Amino acid sequence: MMTTGPVEVSPRVLRALGNRMIHHGRPEFIRLYDEMLTDLQRIWKTRNDMVVLHGEGIIGVEASIASMIEPGDKVVVASAGVFGTWFRQLVEAHRGVPIIVGSDRRKQTKLESVKEALDQNGDAALVMAVHCDTVSSIVDDLEGICREARKRGIPTAADAISTIAGQEFRADEWGVDLAIGTSQHCLSCPPGLTPVSVSPDAWKRMESKKNPVRNSYLSFLDMRETWFKGKYFPYTPSVSEVYAMAESCKEILEEGLEEVFARHRGTAEAVRKGVEGMGLELFPEERGSAAEVVTTFLLPEGIEDSKLIEAVLARHGILLGGGYRDLKGKIVRVGHSGYSSTRSNAIASLAAIEEELRAMGHDCRPGSAVAAALS
Repeated sequence: MMTTGPVEVSPRVLRALGNRMIHHGRPEFIRLYDEMLTDLQRIWKTRNDMVVLHGEGIIGVEASIASMIEPGDKVVVASAGVFGTWFRQLVEAHRGVPIIVGSDRRKQTKLESVKEALDQNGDAALVMAVHCDTVSSIVDDLEGICREARKRGIPTAADAISTIAGQEFRADEWGVDLAIGTSQHCLSCPPGLTPVSVSPDAWKRMESKKNPVRNSYLSFLDMRETWFKGKYFPYTPSVSEVYAMAESCKEILEEGLEEVFARHRGTAEAVRKGVEGMGLELFPEERGSAAEVVTTFLLPEGIEDSKLIEAVLARHGILLGGGYRDLKGKIVRVGHSGYSSTRSNAIASLAAIEEELRAMGHDCRPGSAVAAALS
């Protein structure tokens, strides 16, 4: 699965999923959970509290919005891609007022535009930023966005769902109050768990709301009241998924975070070179903003994304991703996240894409993709 998420799961993590079921109140499970939170802190590069929400990554985004804003509060959403629209809907669902800061879809969100939005909306309750848009494969300057928010005393929430454990991310150093990850991207686990680091300032903001989010599946405060104070859970946790994530964290840390990042960088560069070697155009116009966990390229004229994706899957056993919303039909995405991020996977994917594109009439020299990737 050369998709952005879910991704392939390592044999070691799959074995952990098959561990015998245990009651979540048992001391051995409590110890495992505690160790997993410590490992997650190391991966997030944070000393802040780690809360694991039991649901797919979007639960972390919605819980952050619900927990930090009051009805009528402004939320500045910095997004270089389609996620700005989605987050707008979530803000509105919780009766907030979204302020969308976008840019040319093929470029990073301009920091100057973020500054301007913050200057005009200094009373905003939250800045919501997307580290990597997995459709456009563009990475925003999250450190810069958080710095500007911090200057104005506005808390930040970062969707780092696709990047954490795949490329550089520093929750504390960058000043991220709520750093949202998920299990099925670079942590290489099945979907189902969403770790979020929570800063002291974020806890204060949650507590100071007129109506704090309590007795809810979206409640960070419920998790703090139960886990951090009493080492128990407000609801039954997903035991098997916890086994998997605990094992995944150990596998990542044993490889070493810097080594993991280097592996992703190498795979990403091979894919980008291979795409260009076929005479195709990368979607990000600025190479420096291209993600290390996914590569997006524009399709040649007259070739349908669905036909290419199905041909690559049917004849080569490799699953790619297509476009989304207004980019549907225009792009193809090669995910190279977590356990899937290897040079051999990149080479196999490029060879398959080239073969099927040539069969569909795209003019490129046989072997050009692999030759470029290996250069």
